[in-house]
Amino acid sequence: MTWVRAYETNLDRLCRYAAFSCGSEGLGDGVVSEALSDVLIDTSSAETANLIALFQKLDATLERVPPGADSLFAELGRWQVLSPLERRVILLCVVEGFSARDAAQITGFDRGQVKGILARAQLIYADRFPARLGLIGGDDRVRRVIEQALRSVGHSLRWTLPADSGTDPATLPPASLVVVAQAGATRQQALDMCGGYEGPVILTYDGAAEDRLSMKHWTLSNDALSDQTLFSSMLIRALLFSA
Repeated sequence: MTWVRAYETNLDRLCRYAAFSCGSEGLGDGVVSEALSDVLIDTSSAETANLIALFQKLDATLERVPPGADSLFAELGRWQVLSPLERRVILLCVVEGFSARDAAQITGFDRGQVKGILARAQLIYADRFPARLGLIGGDDRVRRVIEQALRSVGHSLRWTLPADSGTDPATLPPASLVVVAQAGATRQQALDMCGGYEGPVILTYDGAAEDRLSMKHWTLSNDALSDQTLFSSMLIRALLFSA
C-alpha cells in the first residue's frame, strides 16, 4: 500500500484520531495535513509505507500539538480527564482496532507500557467496558445484530424490554448503555422510553440519522441499527464520549 492510497482509504480514521487526540476538529485537520505533507516529501518512506507507519507519522506530529482552544473535551464526559497519551492509546486500540503491539509501534512505547495505559484507562471506564447493554424495543433481527456486535468485542446484552412494557429501565440491573429501537416512534417518544435512566443512550426512531443529541443521547437510523459495523461504531463513541 502506498502512502497516497493509505491516506485516501483511511482519511476519516486519521482525522478522527487527530481531532479526538488534540480536542479540536480544525486543529486535527491541520495536524493531518502537516503529517501528510511530511510524508509525501519523504521519498524513502513512501517506498515501504503502510497503515501503521501512516498513523506513526501522525502520532509523532500530535505529540507536539497542545490541546485546541476550541476544545471538544468539555463535551466528552470523562474523556477530558485522560492524559493526551491515554487518549491516543485508547483511540488506537478501542476505536481504530489496532493491537497493543501495533499501538506500541505507532506511539514509540513498548507493549507493556501500552497495556498499562489501557489498564489505567479501564478503571476510569470500569462501568462501560466491557459493556452490559439494555435493549428497549426491537425485533428478533435487531436483537441478533446487537448480540453479534457485542459478542465480537466481549460485551453483552444484559436485559431487554418490549417497547410498550412501561417499565422504567432505571429500576432494572445497571446497564452501561441503553438502546431504544422503536420503528414508528418520534424522537420524543423514544426519549420517553428511557425513563429515569441516566447513562448513555442510543435512540432509533423514524427520521433519525447518525448524530449526537446531547451529552448522553446519540441517534441512529433504523436501517443503520441493522448493520453490525455501523452499530459497533456508534456504540464505541457513545461509551467513550458520553458524560
